[in-house]
Amino acid sequence: MFILASDYDGTLSRGGISAEVRARIAEFRAAGNLFGIVTGRDYWMYETVQEAELAIDFILAMNGAMLIATDGADAGRILHFEQQKNDGCIRGIAEHVGLRYGYEVSTVLCRERVTFHAKYPDGLGPDGTKKWTPLDEADRIPLFTQMNTRCKTDDDARRCAAEINRTWGKTVNALQNGVCIDIPPAGIDKGEGVARYADAMGVPHENVYCAGDNMNDYAMVSRFHGLAVENAVPELKAVSEGVFEDVGEMIRKIMG
Repeated sequence: MFILASDYDGTLSRGGISAEVRARIAEFRAAGNLFGIVTGRDYWMYETVQEAELAIDFILAMNGAMLIATDGADAGRILHFEQQKNDGCIRGIAEHVGLRYGYEVSTVLCRERVTFHAKYPDGLGPDGTKKWTPLDEADRIPLFTQMNTRCKTDDDARRCAAEINRTWGKTVNALQNGVCIDIPPAGIDKGEGVARYADAMGVPHENVYCAGDNMNDYAMVSRFHGLAVENAVPELKAVSEGVFEDVGEMIRKIMG
């Protein structure tokens, strides 16, 4: 049995998922293998999969912090999720990102999401309407699953992620994803999420393949048999075992 764990945006889906790729996924699963999505998106990735009518075996959302069942009686059920204690990092990161880079920070509490903007600490936008949660409420959140923010450029996002990790690295693990930054708990990344799933399913790590395109895929692509799509960043291509046109071509390689 093999596992193929694929990033979604920019890897599996690039303006949609072709009929050929869907057929390859079906062939892979029919042979007794497991195919799933590993994404920086939150729980609602499940709805995207349903709307796309995509038959898969699992979703690892929020960079591996949440495992979601995708079929059978458990479809849509959260099988596992990580929570991190808030040691002041939510407010600290919101202030750092908001005041230094000018962007808001969303915090995911399992399925619920709250958003703070340090430039507007009362939660009111320039027009006086409520747009964000007041910043003082950040200190009242005991636990979180992931934070998300963004910057103007890839370089800014790379720099901001490094700054977050230097200051709050004992609590969170900031992962650059293009201009976006995903911030799961410390010790959590896509590679760790895939490893835990493989162990739970009894699949040896040498039978695990991971596909991606951006830097938040680095941990899984470098940890297992890594596969990169043609549009992947150079850093990911450098640690992959091959560069492929799409996920369908990757499946052809795995199945021989």
